[in-house]
Amino acid sequence: MCLLADRGEFGVRPDVAIFADTGWEPQRVYDTVEWLRSEVSFPIITTSNGRSLREDVLNGVNAQGQPWVTIPVFLAERNGDPAGINWRQCTKNYKLAPIQAEVRRLLGVRPRKLLSSDTNVEMWLGISTDEVMRAKPNREWWIKHRFPLIDDLPMSRQECQEWFEENYPGRTLERSACVGCPFRSTTSWLSVRESDPDLFEEAVQMDAGLRSPDHNASKMFRKQAFLHHRRVPLAEAIQADLEEEENHFMNECEGHCAL
Repeated sequence: MCLLADRGEFGVRPDVAIFADTGWEPQRVYDTVEWLRSEVSFPIITTSNGRSLREDVLNGVNAQGQPWVTIPVFLAERNGDPAGINWRQCTKNYKLAPIQAEVRRLLGVRPRKLLSSDTNVEMWLGISTDEVMRAKPNREWWIKHRFPLIDDLPMSRQECQEWFEENYPGRTLERSACVGCPFRSTTSWLSVRESDPDLFEEAVQMDAGLRSPDHNASKMFRKQAFLHHRRVPLAEAIQADLEEEENHFMNECEGHCAL
């Protein structure tokens, strides 16, 4: 979306792009942001809430430094039975709030000051056609969302990738996702394990730390917390995912259904 916008594909170019840094992105994401800065004519601002989500999860505190776990970890009873999922607060506190604070700063509005009634901000989100269920209005009255990859130039994620490969051959476009995000798909976890073993090991250790008796996840939930929906240690869960996929392909009559 950022690259298409700079080419004028959506009628007008944005005034600014904002990247909210949670402090827990893969290095390739930071590299992509820096590369984008050299490719587009409008500024790309990096903002944050001044904290590191990685450190906060490691220490078992929220964005205010109080005991809690803000990511949506999967919970299990001590006997292993599923016990729901933790309330997700990370997106709001480490992404949305910093972005809105930066927009207010760009408007010249100081923190906790009221906005004038004629304030009108159009905020573009790069949600593609296969994610249309995520396209929702902003809860702030002064921000109107626009979805260029749905309404202006409809493109699926696959079509976005194909466009990028055609226009920037040989370059990989990294998807933004926190290293230890529990909402990572099986494919995403396997990709991290294969492409960046050190990063995957960090997630494995973080996952194990959530179940340490001294971690606030254990103290406050009185349950076991996991980064993977299988509710077993991360390395074990990913191996089970891999074996399950391999068995699925082996059982196909000719394999065409998996193409």
